Amino acid sequence: MSKSIDPTSPLDLSIILPALTADAQYERCICALRAVLTGRIPYEIISVVRDLETFAHLESSDLHIVTEVGQGVYGAMNTGLDQAKGTYVYFIGQDDIFLPEAVDALTRGLQNHPDLILANVFWGRGRIHRNHPWPHWLIWRNWCHQGIVYRRELLREVGIHFPESFKTQADHYVNIVLTAGHRATIMKHHGCIAWYSASGLSSKIADTAFRARFPSLVREYFGFPYFATVVLRFSLMNIIRRVFHR
Repeated sequence: MSKSIDPTSPLDLSIILPALTADAQYERCICALRAVLTGRIPYEIISVVRDLETFAHLESSDLHIVTEVGQGVYGAMNTGLDQAKGTYVYFIGQDDIFLPEAVDALTRGLQNHPDLILANVFWGRGRIHRNHPWPHWLIWRNWCHQGIVYRRELLREVGIHFPESFKTQADHYVNIVLTAGHRATIMKHHGCIAWYSASGLSSKIADTAFRARFPSLVREYFGFPYFATVVLRFSLMNIIRRVFHR
């Protein structure tokens, strides 16, 4: 049984967990979070769901079940963010696993107060995804969000939410705006704080809306030379696709 939370005490971490089904993966995710955090980091889990009745019986002192307000996974993440009370917020999928290394990363973060705690993740079955702590890295690829912990007050100050018009890369947009636009401070932790299943929407669906917006984002936040590089890269990729898909 999880340790009760004193409602008057401050919370260091809010974990936001969008979920569709209360299946074995969901229970595994919750169990891993509790095993890692209970007695070490004051936390809350906010699980955002569509069907409240399916999950209601699971609610407890550390697990709050709330109904999704927006559309899709980013709508669920925004709903959870609006409910969160922790100093830091972390987003996880129901098929992912939180790891003990996260306690070290969070402890360092709570001591140093960065805007983002950036760590690595185990990715799928065969590799480690390394989140490199430079905003310009986002021109080439996104950070894996299972390796990011955000300072909640920064998100509130900036007034940013995950755009629901993007299907799988709204977090890429948020990362660019926070780091390149608002100079968010980053603390790099070199261990892996989660195992990412690599089986979610982002691995299956191309975000065409984000792709169309991406060059203008790069121009706005990184400047014209990087914008020109991205346009050239996209042009070359389109040529290669045409050649190999004739």
